[in-house]
Amino acid sequence: IHDRLAGHGARFSVSSGWEYPEWFDVDGTNPVVPQGWGRHAGFDYQAAEHRAVREAVGMLDMSIMAKLLVQGRDAETVLNRVCANDVSVPAGRVVYTQWLNRAGGIIADLTVTRLAETRFLLVVTDLVHRRMAPWIERHTRDGELATVTDITAGSTLLTVQGPRARELLSSLTSADLSNDAFPYLTAKEIDLHYARVLALRVTYVGELGWELHVPADLALTVYDALHEAGPALGFRNLGLDAMGSLRLEKAYRDFGLDIDNMDTPFVVGLAFAVAKDKPGGFAVHDA
Repeated sequence: IHDRLAGHGARFSVSSGWEYPEWFDVDGTNPVVPQGWGRHAGFDYQAAEHRAVREAVGMLDMSIMAKLLVQGRDAETVLNRVCANDVSVPAGRVVYTQWLNRAGGIIADLTVTRLAETRFLLVVTDLVHRRMAPWIERHTRDGELATVTDITAGSTLLTVQGPRARELLSSLTSADLSNDAFPYLTAKEIDLHYARVLALRVTYVGELGWELHVPADLALTVYDALHEAGPALGFRNLGLDAMGSLRLEKAYRDFGLDIDNMDTPFVVGLAFAVAKDKPGGFAVHDA
């Protein structure tokens, strides 16, 4: 959807080989943005994107995130070994967790979604993309069966957030998105326009919202459908700059900025994501 983002005024930056939208020049003025510490020409656009998510609904392309499938008879055992939290949950549940080094420092901050008895989806920042599979393989013991498949390029990740997110998505799906039918930290495959997408009820900005994993070949039609249905609800594209201010307001941590391998979950307020009494413990306990 790069051309769609560019067509809507995206001002791009780069990370790990990806271009991603920082903010959107919706007026087409193409302002010059010099380097410096002061507010630049994009500030007002970012502020408008921020308000749209707090007051209406916004959509962010997060395809830069790494997405891995971990599958096999012992997938749960291996993931519980490397995850600080407990991933022994029913299918359709999303678990927020960290991976820790031998000093207890955070080396990855991610969600683990159980899709089926022997199948899990991992979503993690692009910064540690290439470290994920080797870490899992390193902690898979002799005789255990767990495979890792990198599916990052196969899906477009759109996150739709804001108090009117449910209204927007409900206009394009037959699925029940009510709180009772689709509570926080759950995942379901739903129809969305002409696509079947994996929808996760999660947020990184502290609002009602869904993370949509759209098959790459259907990303254009889903993106266009959201844009056609959105204006009446105050819909707006947003970039990662607005996401940064939104998540800061909610004190959500960003790996590589707020937390890294020098921090333990207990000193950065993430103790709730550590299952200290999990049967078998986890990798850091074995040091």
